[in-house]
Amino acid sequence: MKKYLATMLVALFFLSTVGVVAAQEELPREQTLYTANSAPPTNANPIQGGNIIPIAGLVFEPLFMLNFMKTELVPWLAEYGKWVKPNVFEVKLREGTKWQDGKPLTAEDVKFSFEYYQKVGLKDWSKYGLQEIKVVDDRTVQFIFKETPNVWAWRNELYSVLILPEHIFKNIDPQKVKTMTFLGDEQKYLVGSGAYKVYKVIPQQKAIFIRNDDWWGAKYFGLPAPKYIVQLYVGSNDQAANMFLKGDLDVGTYYVDIVELKKKNPHIVSWLDRPPYFPPVVPVIMYFNTKHKPLDNPLVRKAIAEAICPAQIVKQGPISDLPDQTPLGNVMKPWKEKIGVDQLIKEYGWKYCDPVDAAKLLDEAGIKDTDGDGWREYNGKDLVLTFAACGPCSDWMQAVEIVVNQLKAIGIKVDVKKYDWGTMVSKQQAGDFDLTMHWAGTFKPDPYSVYYDLMYYKNESDKGGANFGNYYNPEANQLLDELAKTSDEAKQVELLRELTKIWLKDVPAVPLYMGTLFYEANTQYWANWPNAENPYSVPIFWPGFGTWGTALAFLGVRPAKAVGPETTTVVQTQTVEKTQTVEKTQTVEKTQTVEKTVTVTQTASPTQTKGGICGPAAILALAAVPLLLRRRRL
Repeated sequence: MKKYLATMLVALFFLSTVGVVAAQEELPREQTLYTANSAPPTNANPIQGGNIIPIAGLVFEPLFMLNFMKTELVPWLAEYGKWVKPNVFEVKLREGTKWQDGKPLTAEDVKFSFEYYQKVGLKDWSKYGLQEIKVVDDRTVQFIFKETPNVWAWRNELYSVLILPEHIFKNIDPQKVKTMTFLGDEQKYLVGSGAYKVYKVIPQQKAIFIRNDDWWGAKYFGLPAPKYIVQLYVGSNDQAANMFLKGDLDVGTYYVDIVELKKKNPHIVSWLDRPPYFPPVVPVIMYFNTKHKPLDNPLVRKAIAEAICPAQIVKQGPISDLPDQTPLGNVMKPWKEKIGVDQLIKEYGWKYCDPVDAAKLLDEAGIKDTDGDGWREYNGKDLVLTFAACGPCSDWMQAVEIVVNQLKAIGIKVDVKKYDWGTMVSKQQAGDFDLTMHWAGTFKPDPYSVYYDLMYYKNESDKGGANFGNYYNPEANQLLDELAKTSDEAKQVELLRELTKIWLKDVPAVPLYMGTLFYEANTQYWANWPNAENPYSVPIFWPGFGTWGTALAFLGVRPAKAVGPETTTVVQTQTVEKTQTVEKTQTVEKTQTVEKTVTVTQTASPTQTKGGICGPAAILALAAVPLLLRRRRL
């Protein structure tokens, strides 16, 4: 009888939703937000394989949202999360959390969800030494570990696990759930806790969501402004650009000629109001193979770093912005200020765009041009470095060509080997290169993860996922091991400062430029989109990034007619770690200051379609890159 009543309640829940929208033959434009994806909506699975943007974050919610643009956690279902003992992490739910069918969302649901993810095979909590998930009361749950786990890795789980309704999902076999699409008859299981409900998914066309006016979060965050959110299937950059021009698309992540688009439609905005317009988030870096001589010598690596001039790359190469000498991108600015990165660069870093000093360092290392032909010799032969590059990646090849010329100026030959993307990655993983470039290791939500991926090395089977050059430093390993177990922020900052010093002195890799994400929004109907001055969310409108901050953007927009020039979005930011408010300006050395113009190829339509890209588009496919699936120490 209970099972029958539960089934009837779920059915009534969806029938009520259908009734509201069915009456709307045409969705009212000023109440509807349109986004898009380059693949058709065919899978609404909240656990794995879904390709519908709002499912994660707007329908099903995590304990915390990540605002990637500030690398901070935003309490969501959770009122707080904290270490009450070195091995006990406690989460307290907000008062009044409930499911879209009206049933209360409790600590039992949290416990069930974390256990369900393991049963499905998506998580292995034993790697953390998790011994028990203890329900203390309806709103409190404790995660009890054998000892202090990797606190940074655990932090990432707090926004990656969606909380599921036990009364619904306990009836779904964990071994079968990964193959479900949650469409058709399976849509009845899409009972989340979020601000939006799934109304209809039309495969190959669109997915429609309707606001949950009885959302538990309204009293904490307010109801979101759009009554409807529609995800369209827009398969090309040209199509997206034309839709932005006509006002048929409100926000997206497409590779369009943003300069031309802004000229033709003054409602178009992006992250910055200056070139490169797109948000510069993480550095694209050049890796040294430290197992190959003479690149095993930090002096040689520093010399090459000083010959690199990011200002020229930014001016003449890909749509980008200036980096500093660390692998910590703009999203790490709060951490960089705590660490004191600017001062550390002055004390320990190299100086970009200085071929004169670079030449002196090479002379000091014994790498000289002894025969006067313009090329330096090493062990009696011309020094030739092999650069493993992605040939079809037009944006990266622009940067590679500039780097080749910059190293030529100090007498170093570079032999560029062009591969397709997959072959290049294989070469990087195998260490079959002298020089190569990638953003791998930098697109991370915290500084520990960046340094771990780039600097950790015990052996070939126990190293950071992006340590392509097999950089090895026992002191760095020790600092990373200690940092992994440290939850005290003051101690974290101290350890991160030491790791930054090592990076600057040893030069394991060189940041070439700041890679940008593609992001464009239309303010004709909706305004208050996130930007550099109001970075309340991440501007990535792709499936899989909902809890990284995409959901925060959908919840933060306001009707254009109601938004004044001073409107900002303030999200409650009680976080697991203390977070400071920071100035939103990028600090770079004067030697790199340039007047940046976006270099694009103008076409008949306002998109750039010439050549392939390997920067932002590849960043968004991060989870699919095999190299990042290496085992991480927990």
